[in-house]
Amino acid sequence: MNLLAALTEKPWEPSGIPQSQFLGREHTRRAGLKVLLTVVSVLFFLFIVAFLMRSQYPDWQPLAEQPNQPLFNKNQLWLNTLSLILASVFLQVARVSMRRNHPGFSQLGLILGGLFSCAFVAGQFVFWQHLYQQGFVINVNPALSFFYLLTGLHAVHVVIGLLAWLAAVFFAIGSKTEFNQVRLKHYVDLCAMYWHFLLALWGILFVLLVSKPDTYKAIAEFCGLGV
Repeated sequence: MNLLAALTEKPWEPSGIPQSQFLGREHTRRAGLKVLLTVVSVLFFLFIVAFLMRSQYPDWQPLAEQPNQPLFNKNQLWLNTLSLILASVFLQVARVSMRRNHPGFSQLGLILGGLFSCAFVAGQFVFWQHLYQQGFVINVNPALSFFYLLTGLHAVHVVIGLLAWLAAVFFAIGSKTEFNQVRLKHYVDLCAMYWHFLLALWGILFVLLVSKPDTYKAIAEFCGLGV
């Protein structure tokens, strides 16, 4: 009987034990993502604190108050924000569709989410190029240096997320086995969580970077960061 079972075994098909091991790894990945988001949150929090403290010095120049300032025209930034919103929305559509067993809508949402994420990164690059052509290079003033630092670091995290997105796309267009569908569901869940975080983070950065110096001063005084 054991010999017959060994001869009829199909190692390329996931059995209960490998699948349970996979689910255990997925719980580990989810916990790892939460740890990563916590670390990234702390990192950006420290940069924001440094931003607020630096904004209290006399040589600080606002970025979006006057027509001759780099962020006065925010049309490109609003367009980039819309791209990231749509990316997050479509990834949530993919997430919900996977839970409701609608693989077609899930694949469409997944692909559109990634494409709009690429549009966001490309839009940021276009805006940086536009600033550079106008002479607003990274060392013009401290506020602009922080702008490049914060937006560049955020874009890097979007690109890192796109690597995980590629893995999800691979499983979406690959084998249609039940095991791979379970794996795809977990990848889509993780991608959606990560992109919602990136959207919330971008919203905070956007509001912070285009705020007035009086706002920085009020926040700094409230937090005890005044100089």
